[in-house]
Amino acid sequence: MATGMTAFEQEMASVRDGLVEMASLVLTQIERSVAAWEATDGSLAAEVISADDEVDDACITLDERIFHIQLLNSPVAGDQRLLHVGLIAAIALERVGDLAVAISQLAGSVPVGGAVPEVEARIQKMSARAIDMLARAVQAIARGDVELAETVRSDAQRVAELLEELLGVVAQKQEDPASREWAAAAVLVGRHLERVSNNARELAGRVPFLVDGQSFRRGR
Repeated sequence: MATGMTAFEQEMASVRDGLVEMASLVLTQIERSVAAWEATDGSLAAEVISADDEVDDACITLDERIFHIQLLNSPVAGDQRLLHVGLIAAIALERVGDLAVAISQLAGSVPVGGAVPEVEARIQKMSARAIDMLARAVQAIARGDVELAETVRSDAQRVAELLEELLGVVAQKQEDPASREWAAAAVLVGRHLERVSNNARELAGRVPFLVDGQSFRRGR
């Protein structure tokens, strides 16, 4: 912790730090869940599912930290906005952690060898973009960076387009039973990744409120 900070300033900094730490954990979970899906790796999928308790614990810790600050201090408007957004972000990140578990469960259930390359390619693109969006959204909150937040919101449409492309490819495929089972699971993976993107977009949309109190409007 930087020297010269008051106890309250240190507590507020701990909220930002806790948010970044939780985001790092969740991003790792998503990356590992997608890797498990791509490799049909049941062991890695099980590790992701087991590690979800860490995500839940991080959310509880951040929630309690925010409550403690609100209970024992009288934050000014800007600090109150950070605490408000920090709590929303913790909940959103916990939801993303649950999505990583859902992807891992699918990875552990599909048959080996059923992958459809055209679908797999779109999942890889969706994963890379959604993970990057979530990382930038949390950075934007931690830094109070409205411009960075806007780049996240503008990227969300491309993830939705990739999901539509994925659905189109699946609809055209008439493969063997293993491929059909894999494709059905792949649709769910794609939808989960779109939800990661949507959570990132929502968090990015909170940054203008964090910085200067602008009202949040969902979907803008």
